[in-house]
Amino acid sequence: MTTPDFCLTDTACRHMVRAVPTARPDTPVADVIATLRGQAFDCADTVFVTDAGGRLEGIVRINDLFARHADRIVEIMEPEHEAVTDQADQEEIAQLAISLNMIAVPVVDDVGRLIGAVPPEALFRILRAEHMEDLQRLAGIGPHAAGPEAALDAPLRDRYARRLPWLVLGLLASTLVTLVMVRFEEALQANVAVAFFVPALVYIAGAIGAQAVSVSVRGLSTQDVSIAALMRGEVVIGLGIGLTLGVLSAAGVFAMFRDGMLALAVGIAVLAGGAVSAVVGFALPWAFKRLGSDPAMGSGPVCTVIQDAASLSIYFAVVTALML
Repeated sequence: MTTPDFCLTDTACRHMVRAVPTARPDTPVADVIATLRGQAFDCADTVFVTDAGGRLEGIVRINDLFARHADRIVEIMEPEHEAVTDQADQEEIAQLAISLNMIAVPVVDDVGRLIGAVPPEALFRILRAEHMEDLQRLAGIGPHAAGPEAALDAPLRDRYARRLPWLVLGLLASTLVTLVMVRFEEALQANVAVAFFVPALVYIAGAIGAQAVSVSVRGLSTQDVSIAALMRGEVVIGLGIGLTLGVLSAAGVFAMFRDGMLALAVGIAVLAGGAVSAVVGFALPWAFKRLGSDPAMGSGPVCTVIQDAASLSIYFAVVTALML
């Protein structure tokens, strides 16, 4: 099948095939089975049921066609089946296929007439492309005009240009971390052991935040998931993880240094830092989306800087309150 020139790259028009089996609701099942024999379809996993005007009325899965005893197609079809238009984004197609457990996604025109279907092999390609694109965006890598597949083989200069912008922003924003360290210079000078735990706190904050970013981006891309419920869950999980790691950290610090206040400071910092990182990691993609930007783009680098600055501020504030 030749793809029309007006088809956009990431739309159903680019992925659909037109040679698909169709039937009317009142067609005998035996006639439909007979029609399938000897025919070369681009996608024969589903029989699409249309009315006299070609408008989609339902579908019949091929296993139901052969397995269920019925006289007419209307007795075994799934009525009022959802479909996409030829200009629907490929991510919408993948979401529909997953949510409705569809083998092939029907494509209709503006008045509901069947014009083709997105076959299973195209759905696999879409899912893989969307997955790779999300991974790149979470890492703060700008999208390639020809898609994520082309990005892997792009010239070095192109890959350099797509990765640099968010990292430059992260570098500039990292001055926040430096300012935090300078602000609490007195605490560092008073007890050099305070500095030993900075890398661990930064790592824990980053790891918890990265998990929350992934959950948030996935939640935003799934239409039937409540973001508010996910947010509450991430706060509880962040507190739970922070409490567990805080207790373990405090016990380890006390066992090594025999300093109760230092152990308490590290434990509280891990607890609070974990909760803050979970909230920031989850909320930042949501804020990107509300501002009209891609929720995955740059969330990783920007989130890392915010979490580092917040966790270190909490740590040094607790150290100052307990030990100075």
